[in-house]
Amino acid sequence: MTKQLLKQWAAATAIAFCAAGAQASTWTLTGSLITHDPSVYKENSTWWITETSDTGIGVKFSPDGHAWTQGVSIFGGGLSWWGQYNNNSKTVWAPDIHVWNGKAILYYAVSTFGSQKSAIGLATASSIATGNWTDKGAVLTSAPGNNYNAIDPNFFVDKAGQPWLSFGSFWTGIYTTRVDANTLKPTGSWYHLAADSTGIENSFIMSNGSYYYLFVSKGKCCDGANSTYHISYGRSTSVTGPYLDKNGVDMLNGGGTTLDAGGGRFIAPGGESVANGVMVRHELDSQNGYNGVLFINDLTFSGGWPTY
Repeated sequence: MTKQLLKQWAAATAIAFCAAGAQASTWTLTGSLITHDPSVYKENSTWWITETSDTGIGVKFSPDGHAWTQGVSIFGGGLSWWGQYNNNSKTVWAPDIHVWNGKAILYYAVSTFGSQKSAIGLATASSIATGNWTDKGAVLTSAPGNNYNAIDPNFFVDKAGQPWLSFGSFWTGIYTTRVDANTLKPTGSWYHLAADSTGIENSFIMSNGSYYYLFVSKGKCCDGANSTYHISYGRSTSVTGPYLDKNGVDMLNGGGTTLDAGGGRFIAPGGESVANGVMVRHELDSQNGYNGVLFINDLTFSGGWPTY
C-alpha cells in the first residue's frame, strides 16, 4: 500500500522493459507503466489493472497484457464520504478488482499515511469494460486505538466457492473474514493470518493444488533508496491458516519466505496480485526518481511452492 502520491503518468509511455535476461519468465511490457499497488484481472480478452492514484482509482488496460494504456480514473473527482478518512483528498489506495456473480466488483481503501482512521470501500459495475461503477460506500472501517487497519483489501474465493476479504496494514497485520455473497460486506468471524514488526501489508490469497497461499508485502514501501519492500509468502491447507513458510515458521510469528526482493536498478517490489497465471507488482526505478514501475511474471509452483 503506497504512502506517496504518483503524479507522473505521462512519463510511463516512454518506458519499455524486457528483463528476460535476468528472469526468463518476466514479460516484456510497453506503454503506460508507472504504477503502484497494481491489481490485475482479465475480463474476456482484455487485461485490466486498477492502481493507487491521487485522482480516484487509477485504471490501465491492455489487449494482450504487454502493451498498456492509461485509462480514465474511476471516481476521479473523489467522493464526499472519503473526506473523513483522507483529509478531503481524491487519493485512493490499493484498489482490488474482480468479477463475481456476473458483475465487476472493486474494493479500495481511503486513509492517510500512518493513520488508523481508514475505510475500505466497495463499488460495482455490470462489467469492467462497461465501467458504469456505482459506489456502495464503506464496508469496513477502523479508528485510532483499534488493533487493525482497514486498508489493502483483497477479495478471493475459497475452494468451496465462498467469498472472502483479507485486509490489514502494520499494527497487528493481516486478517480475513467471510463476505456475504450478495452484499459483499464482511460477515462472521475474523481470522488473524500474519504479522511482522518490520511492517506488513498488501495481502493476496490464492489457491493452488492442496494449498492456499498468502502473499504479502513487507518492509518500507516508499523511502527511495532506503525502501525495503519485498514480497513474501506462506501456505496453509485451510483458508484461515495457519500459513507457514518453507521453514515451517508461522506468518503470525513473522514468518514468510521471500519471493522477490528486487535488486539492481529496480528495487522494493510489492503491491502484488495474481491472475491468469501471472504475478503483477510494482518495483521502484532507481534511475527514474524511484517511481513505481509495472512488472509481470509467470507464476509457477515447484514442489508446492510459488516461484518465478
